[in-house]
Amino acid sequence: MKEKTITVHTSAREQILIITDQVQRALAELTSSDGICTVVVPHTTCAISVNENADPDVPADIVKALRAMIPDVRFDHSEGNSDAHLLTTLIGTSLSWPYRTGQLVLGTWQGLYFIELDGPRARKVTVYVSE
Repeated sequence: MKEKTITVHTSAREQILIITDQVQRALAELTSSDGICTVVVPHTTCAISVNENADPDVPADIVKALRAMIPDVRFDHSEGNSDAHLLTTLIGTSLSWPYRTGQLVLGTWQGLYFIELDGPRARKVTVYVSE
Protein backbone atom coordinates (compact mmCIF):
# COMPACT_ATOMS: atom_id res chain seq x y z
CA MET A 1 0.00 0.00 0.00
CA LYS A 2 1.13 3.53 -0.81
CA GLU A 3 0.10 6.64 1.09
CA LYS A 4 0.45 10.40 1.01
CA THR A 5 -0.53 12.75 3.83
CA ILE A 6 -1.49 16.37 3.32
CA THR A 7 -2.09 19.04 5.94
CA VAL A 8 -5.25 21.13 5.99
CA HIS A 9 -5.44 24.38 7.97
CA THR A 10 -8.83 25.59 9.12
CA SER A 11 -9.70 29.06 10.42
CA ALA A 12 -13.07 28.56 12.14
CA ARG A 13 -14.69 26.15 14.60
CA GLU A 14 -16.98 24.78 11.90
CA GLN A 15 -15.78 25.06 8.34
CA ILE A 16 -15.89 23.13 5.10
CA LEU A 17 -12.89 23.26 2.81
CA ILE A 18 -13.00 21.75 -0.65
CA ILE A 19 -9.79 19.72 -0.86
CA THR A 20 -10.31 18.06 -4.23
CA ASP A 21 -7.20 19.59 -5.80
CA GLN A 22 -4.93 18.61 -2.90
CA VAL A 23 -6.23 15.03 -2.93
CA GLN A 24 -5.90 14.86 -6.73
CA ARG A 25 -2.24 15.96 -6.47
CA ALA A 26 -1.55 13.39 -3.74
CA LEU A 27 -3.22 10.64 -5.75
CA ALA A 28 -1.26 11.57 -8.89
CA GLU A 29 1.98 11.25 -6.90
CA LEU A 30 0.97 7.77 -5.77
CA THR A 31 -0.32 6.18 -8.96
CA SER A 32 -1.11 6.56 -12.63
CA SER A 33 -3.29 3.46 -12.78
CA ASP A 34 -6.95 2.66 -12.04
CA GLY A 35 -8.40 1.57 -8.74
CA ILE A 36 -10.09 2.70 -5.56
CA CYS A 37 -8.40 5.00 -3.09
CA THR A 38 -9.27 5.57 0.53
CA VAL A 39 -9.14 9.05 2.00
CA VAL A 40 -8.88 9.19 5.80
CA VAL A 41 -8.94 11.99 8.35
CA PRO A 42 -7.35 10.48 11.49
CA HIS A 43 -9.14 12.80 13.90
CA THR A 44 -12.26 12.53 16.07
CA THR A 45 -13.69 15.99 15.49
CA CYS A 46 -13.56 16.43 11.72
CA ALA A 47 -14.94 14.47 8.79
CA ILE A 48 -14.76 13.92 5.04
CA SER A 49 -17.49 13.77 2.43
CA VAL A 50 -18.29 14.49 -1.21
CA ASN A 51 -20.71 17.19 -2.32
CA GLU A 52 -21.10 20.16 -4.66
CA ASN A 53 -17.92 22.05 -5.47
CA ALA A 54 -19.32 24.89 -7.59
CA ASP A 55 -21.49 27.10 -5.36
CA PRO A 56 -19.85 28.43 -2.16
CA ASP A 57 -23.30 28.69 -0.58
CA VAL A 58 -23.55 24.89 -0.38
CA PRO A 59 -20.70 24.39 2.15
CA ALA A 60 -21.93 27.38 4.16
CA ASP A 61 -25.48 26.01 4.17
CA ILE A 62 -24.25 22.59 5.26
CA VAL A 63 -22.31 24.12 8.15
CA LYS A 64 -25.48 25.96 9.26
CA ALA A 65 -27.54 22.77 8.99
CA LEU A 66 -24.97 20.73 10.92
CA ARG A 67 -25.03 23.30 13.72
CA ALA A 68 -28.85 23.11 13.78
CA MET A 69 -28.72 19.30 14.10
CA ILE A 70 -27.07 19.42 17.52
CA PRO A 71 -29.65 18.41 20.10
CA ASP A 72 -30.29 20.28 23.31
CA VAL A 73 -28.35 17.74 25.36
CA ARG A 74 -26.10 18.31 28.33
CA PHE A 75 -22.91 16.59 27.18
CA ASP A 76 -20.58 15.35 29.92
CA HIS A 77 -17.33 15.39 27.96
CA SER A 78 -15.18 17.97 29.74
CA GLU A 79 -13.51 19.38 26.61
CA GLY A 80 -16.78 20.91 25.47
CA ASN A 81 -16.62 19.44 21.98
CA SER A 82 -19.01 16.49 22.21
CA ASP A 83 -21.11 18.11 19.50
CA ALA A 84 -18.12 17.79 17.15
CA HIS A 85 -17.63 14.14 18.13
CA LEU A 86 -21.31 13.45 17.44
CA LEU A 87 -21.28 15.07 14.01
CA THR A 88 -18.02 13.32 13.07
CA THR A 89 -19.64 10.00 13.93
CA LEU A 90 -22.62 10.80 11.71
CA ILE A 91 -20.60 12.04 8.72
CA GLY A 92 -17.57 9.72 8.87
CA THR A 93 -13.81 9.97 8.86
CA SER A 94 -13.05 8.11 5.65
CA LEU A 95 -14.32 7.47 2.16
CA SER A 96 -13.40 5.18 -0.69
CA TRP A 97 -13.49 6.57 -4.21
CA PRO A 98 -12.62 5.24 -7.68
CA TYR A 99 -9.83 6.70 -9.75
CA ARG A 100 -8.75 6.28 -13.38
CA THR A 101 -5.23 6.99 -14.58
CA GLY A 102 -4.44 8.49 -11.18
CA GLN A 103 -7.37 10.93 -11.15
CA LEU A 104 -10.51 10.80 -8.98
CA VAL A 105 -13.64 9.86 -10.90
CA LEU A 106 -15.99 12.65 -9.81
CA GLY A 107 -19.22 13.98 -11.23
CA THR A 108 -19.26 17.41 -12.83
CA TRP A 109 -20.26 19.21 -9.64
CA GLN A 110 -18.61 16.94 -7.06
CA GLY A 111 -15.72 17.86 -4.79
CA LEU A 112 -14.14 16.42 -1.66
CA TYR A 113 -15.22 18.21 1.51
CA PHE A 114 -12.97 18.40 4.53
CA ILE A 115 -15.40 19.19 7.35
CA GLU A 116 -13.90 20.87 10.40
CA LEU A 117 -16.09 20.61 13.49
CA ASP A 118 -13.72 21.73 16.27
CA GLY A 119 -11.26 24.20 14.84
CA PRO A 120 -9.37 26.16 13.98
CA ARG A 121 -6.62 23.58 13.67
CA ALA A 122 -4.02 21.99 11.43
CA ARG A 123 -5.37 18.60 10.36
CA LYS A 124 -4.03 15.61 8.47
CA VAL A 125 -5.68 13.92 5.49
CA THR A 126 -4.14 10.71 4.18
CA VAL A 127 -4.74 9.20 0.74
CA TYR A 128 -4.14 5.43 0.46
CA VAL A 129 -3.89 3.29 -2.68
CA SER A 130 -3.26 -0.43 -3.01
CA GLU A 131 -1.37 -1.64 -6.04
